[in-house]
Amino acid sequence: MKTRLLFFLLALGVFSNLKAQSNEDSLTLSIRPYGSFRGHFSVYNGELELQENASRIGFELSVAKGNSVFFAGSELSLNMFKGDQSFNLDASTSGGFIDVENNQTNQVFGTRLGYLGVEINQVGTITIGKQWGVYYDITGYTDKFNVFGGNGTSTYTAGTDGGTTGTGRADQAITYRNQFGRLAIGLQFQAENAYNDHFIDGYGLSGQFEILSGLKVGGTYYTLMMQDTLKENTLGFGNDPQYMAFGISYVNHSWDFGLVYSKQSNGDFRRSYINEDLAAVVFDAKGIEVFSKYTFNPFSITIGYNQYIPKITGLPLNEFFKTEYFILGFEYKPLRHAFFYSETRFNTSNNRDHFGEKNFNVLTLGIRIDLERTLSQVR
Repeated sequence: MKTRLLFFLLALGVFSNLKAQSNEDSLTLSIRPYGSFRGHFSVYNGELELQENASRIGFELSVAKGNSVFFAGSELSLNMFKGDQSFNLDASTSGGFIDVENNQTNQVFGTRLGYLGVEINQVGTITIGKQWGVYYDITGYTDKFNVFGGNGTSTYTAGTDGGTTGTGRADQAITYRNQFGRLAIGLQFQAENAYNDHFIDGYGLSGQFEILSGLKVGGTYYTLMMQDTLKENTLGFGNDPQYMAFGISYVNHSWDFGLVYSKQSNGDFRRSYINEDLAAVVFDAKGIEVFSKYTFNPFSITIGYNQYIPKITGLPLNEFFKTEYFILGFEYKPLRHAFFYSETRFNTSNNRDHFGEKNFNVLTLGIRIDLERTLSQVR
């Protein structure tokens, strides 16, 4: 992780010395460093705890000439506080599917994004690397809460960042995006494993249509190509995992509203006891997430809802396993780049984990600072 931090600082140093360099081409060189620093106190289960809340630092470099832009970006998670609990699903840097990789847990820095790409006018944008997938083009309509949310859309499955599944920050992905008037499209492939007996490991697409200014609808589909031996030896596994989502979004100067409906098959799992052994159990599910925010400067009010209903017939998961809760949040923004936030999760009586245990209500109160600057020079 120290290597990544040194690379980040080196990139800033290189840009600061651009004036000393010479280039015969007329180029626009840009760098956009940014950071988001977030932390809060959390009250839950009769305890008070200081928690990290998905802080991150990153940068994007670009070289533009004519109608072409080449770019590279990196984003690192920043674990500012020592703590094991986080209620923000976006904070995870764990990958994998079935065998979840936790090698970055509790480290100061973790990889969130890392990509290269090129954008050519009218041709579109091609990006390779760890990046937000096309599935998130739609589920991102509602993934805007300060702390909670993300449960109802199958974006961050089984406590991961959606890397292997391609639904969140997709691992080793190739994406193509373009805009045709009011229609935006996205295509994605994944090339994760050379020993997976498949030429590609996942593919999908997304489409969005702007009905009116600020109002758009969209849909997405994504599937993984899993090893046959894994499917044959994992309880509940049938065909390859498949994910679908449909959403609507409306944003203007005061309102931000989003609704997403999702459905997945063989796309999520929990670990349950079978004859005293802990084993992965794969299941289908459908979900819904609602996000609404009204801003009247310097205040904002957020109201949301998450529901996730697993299909558990014949599986060793508790019959009452279901996620359902409401979210109420407030923001006070005294400065342009900083604000206070409070967000509360109210669980319904239906909210139980896969062991049948009821989940607890949570109250948070925190601070968030967002910094960003773009520096450019024409040579």
